[in-house]
Amino acid sequence: MAVEEIADVASTVTSDSKRRKRLGSRSRVSVPQSTRPMSVCQVAATNEGATWMVEQLRDLRNRYGCVPTAVVEGETGSLIDKCRRENIPIHAHDFSFTALPDLRRLPGSVIRLAKYFRRQRFDVVQTHLFHSMVIGRTAAWLADVPVRLSMVASPFHLEASTPRWIDRATCWMDTCIIGSCQYTVDLYKGLGIEDERLALVYYGADERKFSADETEPARIREEFGWPEDTPLVVMVAYFYPPLPVSGWIPPHVQGRAIKGHEYVIQAAPAILEKFPNAKILLVGSGWGEAGTEYMQQMQALVKEMNLEESVIFTGFRNDVNAILRAADVAIQASLCENLGGTIESLLMRCPTVATRAGGLVDTVIHEKTGLQAEPGDPVSLAQAVIRLLSDREYARQLAAAGEAWVLERFTLRRTVEDLATLYERQLFKKNRRKKGYRLYVTLWRLLLLAPVAIYLTGRLAIQEYRVHERFTRNIGQFFGKLLPWRWLG
Repeated sequence: MAVEEIADVASTVTSDSKRRKRLGSRSRVSVPQSTRPMSVCQVAATNEGATWMVEQLRDLRNRYGCVPTAVVEGETGSLIDKCRRENIPIHAHDFSFTALPDLRRLPGSVIRLAKYFRRQRFDVVQTHLFHSMVIGRTAAWLADVPVRLSMVASPFHLEASTPRWIDRATCWMDTCIIGSCQYTVDLYKGLGIEDERLALVYYGADERKFSADETEPARIREEFGWPEDTPLVVMVAYFYPPLPVSGWIPPHVQGRAIKGHEYVIQAAPAILEKFPNAKILLVGSGWGEAGTEYMQQMQALVKEMNLEESVIFTGFRNDVNAILRAADVAIQASLCENLGGTIESLLMRCPTVATRAGGLVDTVIHEKTGLQAEPGDPVSLAQAVIRLLSDREYARQLAAAGEAWVLERFTLRRTVEDLATLYERQLFKKNRRKKGYRLYVTLWRLLLLAPVAIYLTGRLAIQEYRVHERFTRNIGQFFGKLLPWRWLG
C-alpha cells in the first residue's frame, strides 16, 4: 500500500473520531427517565486480573447510572481489591466443574447462584471467561434474569472440542452472545447461532492510560549501552508453557507455547542478517513455575543459536508503554489470541507486526494499520519486521493509522458505550424487564434443567474415563433428539 493511502486511512479514522466527539451526548445511551437505573451484574471465575471487568462496571455506573455488582471466585485477590477500591459490591462463588468431584457439585453451584440472582433481581447478567460463562448463564436462565449475556474473552475454547460442545449445549440460555473479535463471532455463526443473537463488542483499553504524546520513550538503548540508532524490536508477553494434549485445548496449539516466543527467536537470524546491530527485546516474565521453566528453555535456545548479544530477556518491566514508545517494531506472534497486546503497541504509535490469529487481524489490518504474518512461521515474521525496519516512513504511517483506528474502535469508552446500547436494546426488547423473575418460569426450568445436567455431567464423566468415542457421540445424539434446544430459550 502506498504511503498516501495509509495517510488517507489515518485521516479518515481521525475525522470519524472527531465527529463522534462533536456528537457528544447524542452518541451516548441513557436509560429512559421513566425507568429505574439499570442493575448490572458481571461474572468472572477468577480472583486475579480481570481489570477490564472492573473498568466496565465502573464506567457503566459513572457514565450511564447503572448499578453494578461483580460475582467473582474467592474473597481475596487483586480483582477483589480493585472492586473494593472502585466501591463495586462483590459476591464470591465457586465455579469449578472440570474434575469429576466438581461435577457432583455442579447442580448445587448453579442453583445457589440462581437463588442469588433472584434475590438481587438484576436487569442484566453478563458473564466472562468460560467456566463462569457456563455456570453463570445457566443460573441466570434458571432465575429468569431478563437479559443474559456472555462476553467471550477469547476464541480459544471455541477451537477446542470439549469446551466447544459444552458452550453449544448451553448457549441457547443466553439472550445474546457477545464476541470480542470478529473471528469469535464467525465461530459462533459456524455453530449455527443466528445473527440476531450475536453482537461484537471489543475489550477496549482505557485510553486515558495510553497516550503516545504524553509518554516519554524509555532510554532503553542507553540503559543497555547501545547506540541511539540501534534498531529495536520488542515483544511484550508472558512466557506461558507449552499446552498439553487434551480435549480442552485447541489441536493446533497442543504441545506448543501459545505466545510464539520460539518463532520470534527463530526469526532473529534473518532479521540480523539485514540489520546486524538490531536488538530483539523479549519483555515479560514466566507465568508461574511452568512458565518460568519455559522461559529458561527459550534462553537456552538463544544461547544454542549464539544470539545472546542480540536477543535480550528483560523480565518483568513496569515501563512497558515507554519501551513500546522507544521501539521501532512491536511483535505479537501468538498462535491463538483475542487482541493480545496490539492495542497497547498501536496506542503507543509503534509499528506493529501481528500473526493472523484470532482477533489480532481486527486491530492490525494488513498494510493499513500494521503488517500481518503467518502464525508459527519465523520466515513470515522476519519478512514483516525487515519490511518495517527498511522503510521507516512507511512504518510511521502505518503506526499513525493504527493509533487512529484503535482510538476509534478499541477504547474502553467505546466498549462501555456499545455495552450500554446493547443492554438497553436487549432489556426493552419484547418488554423483557417486566417479564423477568417469574416464579413459575423458574420452577418449570428447574424441571427442564435435570436432563440438561444429566447430559452435561454424563458426557464430561464419560470423557474423563476415556470411554469409547462412539458411545459418547451416541449419547449426545440421543439427548440432542430428546431436548429441543431452541424451544427452551
